[in-house]
Amino acid sequence: MLNLSFLGKSKIEYDGKEIEDKLGNKAIALVCLLVLNERRYLSREKIIGYLWPDSNTDAAKYNLRYNLWLIKKNILEDKKNNSFIKVDTECCSINSKYEFNCDIINIMKFKPSCQDSVEGILKLKRLFRGDLLEGCYFNKCDEFNNLIIYERINFEQHKVKILQRLVEVYENDNRYEDCIDVLNEILEIEPYDEKIALKLMDIYQKSGKRAVAINYYNEFSYNLSCSLGIHPSNELRNKYNEIKMSVADCDETKSGEDYIVKTTDNSDINIISYCIKNVEYFWMSDVIGKIVNIGLDDYIKQLNQKQLMDLAYIQSEILRFCNEDISSVDYKTEVIGVRIINSFVKLLEAVCNERSMIITILNKSDMDGISSNVVDYLKRIQIEGLRIIEE
Repeated sequence: MLNLSFLGKSKIEYDGKEIEDKLGNKAIALVCLLVLNERRYLSREKIIGYLWPDSNTDAAKYNLRYNLWLIKKNILEDKKNNSFIKVDTECCSINSKYEFNCDIINIMKFKPSCQDSVEGILKLKRLFRGDLLEGCYFNKCDEFNNLIIYERINFEQHKVKILQRLVEVYENDNRYEDCIDVLNEILEIEPYDEKIALKLMDIYQKSGKRAVAINYYNEFSYNLSCSLGIHPSNELRNKYNEIKMSVADCDETKSGEDYIVKTTDNSDINIISYCIKNVEYFWMSDVIGKIVNIGLDDYIKQLNQKQLMDLAYIQSEILRFCNEDISSVDYKTEVIGVRIINSFVKLLEAVCNERSMIITILNKSDMDGISSNVVDYLKRIQIEGLRIIEE
């Protein structure tokens, strides 16, 4: 039996023995090239253009004949006298009648089905041992090297489809922790895929990890803005707001009217805020979001771009005030906590320079540690026009 593996370090096994050393890189590349063409005929001229583009015609034809001979010598006919490779004067192909097993063929054949099992999908997942023809580079074979790069991207997409189907199967069995692990694998391949981010937040919500979902959304939206200069989709933002409000609804000490922001007749700003344990910066994020929602744009715009991006790390609503070309600025390093806190204080100062503001905290005992320290700091520095009330 012949077994071919081209993902990761190439491995060719015939009758239980590894034979790749007997073939050499060009013969292995030739087999891979024919397999990628899914058993269709490939002209000798095209093969030569891929693998021996810098050789003269006679030398190139000899090299092709020699490597075909190497393959036939080491991969013998099957019991029905079928050769592994079909060759004529013009073309070459893999013989469709020859029985063999190949990782990339198994992957290319995969189509999601209601009959899919976890075991079957995991078996396919294990075939991804690395990149196609990993570690191989063929000198002066630019067209072939470009083909390999293209196919590597193609197989990454195959992997994503297989992992997505695995998530569906896990979700049907309520295996949410396994779903989370697989979704994070997909995000390593497609770090800015909003559909995958939405699915991950949904799974977090279903598994009761709503605080984790909120943290993840803030991190994802920040990275989306820094790297691509775009804001999260409405669908993603709606999911975030849904989860955020579901957390609030679980706290029986708060009523629906506790979440409004009030502006009194004498232009004082009254913000009613709430807290969630174990969600870093949550209280600060809540206050920032309400400052945005009541339309205090002029005060927000007094902050510079660095300060705005620091705040956007914990409250994505701030992203609307950032430059469209913010992706060109180097914000990809980890944001230091002190920068976020300083920017938050600057925002409060900008508002209170013009208007008095009262921030009421309904459940201080549930406040995250960072926000709690910030509240203590605000009490010490006593920003003029700012009053903090704890209930």
